[in-house]
Amino acid sequence: MGYFTAVEGLLVGVYETRMGKQGLEGLLKSLDEVSASLKPSVCQFFNADRVASALHVAVAATVAMVAWRSKMNVAKKLEVEFLVRLSAQDQISRAIEILGISYETDRVGVCVMSKDAEGIELTRSKLERLFGCKLVPFVDNQSEYMVDELSKIYGVPERALKSVQAGNRFKALELLLMERVAISLISR
Repeated sequence: MGYFTAVEGLLVGVYETRMGKQGLEGLLKSLDEVSASLKPSVCQFFNADRVASALHVAVAATVAMVAWRSKMNVAKKLEVEFLVRLSAQDQISRAIEILGISYETDRVGVCVMSKDAEGIELTRSKLERLFGCKLVPFVDNQSEYMVDELSKIYGVPERALKSVQAGNRFKALELLLMERVAISLISR
């Protein structure tokens, strides 16, 4: 598994899993307990069908940590700050509306932030035991259908995708979303 280097002293692992209704029920009922049991690592779950790529997630984790360390955070918990940055929104409620998991979530994304690879792997193992499912590396949402869906969700017009010099529409969308995430640091 490759990790993304975020800010100094922080690595990010990005995974996904599919949970049945029972697994989702357990996760939704025990989010706070699960988060507490994973310390010192930080873990956040999100709807994987609402994110472009693992790189999009890693950039959001980096920006969340920069906001956190520089006291520019909008949330009281780093996990929530990550969701706000990942969604490039100003409001926590809107970020949860876009990226939150529910009983209808098909793919659950998992972002693990830790100071080292050992912490990420330990957290991954704990999560797999807790929920009885395998965490696999995040699969980027590159299909034309997903690019269209994500463009609608994030309000990215077709002309914006065409204006970005990228190899394809997916890469253009990924770059635009990462730009929005980065700009969220200075736009508040």
